[in-house]
Amino acid sequence: MGILPLSVVIITKNEEANIARSIASVLPVCNDIIVVDSGSSDNTIEIAKSLGATVIQNPWPGYSKQKNLGNQYTKHNYIFSIDADESFSHELREELIALFGSNRMKPLYRVNLINHYAGKPIKHGAWYPDWHYRLFDKRVLQWTETDDVHEGLSWNKETPKENLKEHLFHHTTQTDVFYLQKMEQYAQLFATKMHAKGKTASSLKALSSAVFRFVREYFLQLGFLDGQAGFKIAKAHFIYTWKKYIYLKNMGKK
Repeated sequence: MGILPLSVVIITKNEEANIARSIASVLPVCNDIIVVDSGSSDNTIEIAKSLGATVIQNPWPGYSKQKNLGNQYTKHNYIFSIDADESFSHELREELIALFGSNRMKPLYRVNLINHYAGKPIKHGAWYPDWHYRLFDKRVLQWTETDDVHEGLSWNKETPKENLKEHLFHHTTQTDVFYLQKMEQYAQLFATKMHAKGKTASSLKALSSAVFRFVREYFLQLGFLDGQAGFKIAKAHFIYTWKKYIYLKNMGKK
C-alpha cells in the first residue's frame, strides 16, 4: 500500500487498551497521525509516540475544540477523524487508495461503522447502519458542537459529499458492565440538559419510552439476529431510556 496525502486525528484520554490498534490500522496508508491527549494517566501517550504519532497534550475543552486543535497540526488538507477505539478495515484502506488516486475528491465523506460488542460485529438493531462524516477537507470544514456529548462538521446542503462503501470498525465495548456504565453517564447528561431547559417527565413516560425502544431495536430493527449480543444491547438501551426519564422526573421534584 502507498502512503496517502491524508492526516488522521485521534483524541484520547486513558486509551492504552485501544490506541495501538487504532494507529496500526492507519499506518499502511498514513504517516501523519496526530493524537490530542487530555491528560492520560496510563501509557496512552507513550504507546502513541512509539508508533510514530505526534502527540499534543491539551486540557479538555470539549469535543469540537479538541478536534479542531488537532487539525491545526496536520500536514495534509484531507483529514480522517477517528476515535481511539476505532480502526480502519483493510477494505477501507483499499478504498481510500483508489479514492485519492482518482483525482475526483469531494470536500466531505461519510463512513459506515461496524460496531463491535465484546468482539462481536453487530449488523442489526440500533447499531447498524451507523453513518458518520469523518473524512473531510480542512480548508472547507471544521468541527462544531451539536450538544453536550456530540460534535459535527460544519457542512450544509450545498456541500458536495459522498458515502464511502467500506467500513470503519468501532470496538464499542469489551464488557457488559462497561457499556452499562457508559449508558448511565449518558442518562444523567440527558436529564441534566433537559432539566435545564425546563422539561419534565413521568414514570409512565419512562416506561412507555423504554418499552418502545426495546421493541423497535430488538424486533423491528432485527436486533435478535445478532443473538445474545443483540439482546444485551437492546436491554441496555431499555435501561438507559428508563433511567434518563426517571432522573429527569426526580430533578423536577427537587
